[in-house]
Amino acid sequence: MTGGADASRASRPVGGIAAVVVAAAVWGTTGTATHFAPGVPAFVFGAVTFGLGGIVLALGAGSGTLRAVADPAARRWVLLGAASLVVYAVAFYAALADAGVALGTTVAIGSSPVFAGLIEWAADGRRVTRRWVVATLVSVVGMVVVTLARSEGSGPGGSLVLGLGSALLAGLTYASYSWAVARGMHAVSAPVALPGGASVADRASLPGERGLVGAVFGLAAVPLVVLAVVGGQASLGVASNWPVFVYLALVPTVLGHSLYAVGLRSVSASVATLLSLLEPVVAAVLAVLVVGEHLGAGGWVGIGLVVVGLAVLAVPPRRGTASRR
Repeated sequence: MTGGADASRASRPVGGIAAVVVAAAVWGTTGTATHFAPGVPAFVFGAVTFGLGGIVLALGAGSGTLRAVADPAARRWVLLGAASLVVYAVAFYAALADAGVALGTTVAIGSSPVFAGLIEWAADGRRVTRRWVVATLVSVVGMVVVTLARSEGSGPGGSLVLGLGSALLAGLTYASYSWAVARGMHAVSAPVALPGGASVADRASLPGERGLVGAVFGLAAVPLVVLAVVGGQASLGVASNWPVFVYLALVPTVLGHSLYAVGLRSVSASVATLLSLLEPVVAAVLAVLVVGEHLGAGGWVGIGLVVVGLAVLAVPPRRGTASRR
């Protein structure tokens, strides 16, 4: 019986890692999808993607969304996650516009694991492991090489300083969103004692994990939908853009973030954000295969570094060294 329980516990992080990896792969299709809706401003993609996707997630969770907002144990994490998501959606696309795709993506996505590790250290007292540090360094270097190889010759179209600031803000808010959802998952799954401590409250009264995610995205969707309607009327009026909008809302947002939330049940925010560095690798490969971009030898070396870094994190440590790592 003990062996079965150990195997079950061991499989949970593996399943969580797999869920985050698939989510990152799905997110990697975003750039290729936007290629089929030329002329749409970057912020409109962000507002529509998270706005429509947030509505779908909120409605899909049903009454769990309302319970998550009303539950005192979950409410603060819902509010923090929603606020972080709104800022991330705007800041990330502002970074792309001002710093350029290569530099903006590199700084935003590459900084998020570092910010996640710092947040967990400052708020939870959790020390990052040597394995995580090595995996982060190798993967970030690989991601930088991939991104620069893809975008060679492209430059920023706006203020570089503003773009870098926006990219760092995007990395910070993505990390804080991940941390808030992870903490919220623990809050809604923890046993709730009845008055007097005699028994545990009925779990049907709790919002559940789907309700938590639905509440985070539902609240974030409100200002983002307003932004899309006010600032993106011209793009919203083009019928050929809507297949792209619907795909971005349902696949990268609804499916991707649902899988990401599943992963956060069993892996920390710092690990999850590190695994999400697979996203630009998938984006680079799709850009070569679908869009027709050229990726030289340096780009493929960068992809190899990201894969090696993620493998360092994913391979379980030996039993004798687990306590030191």
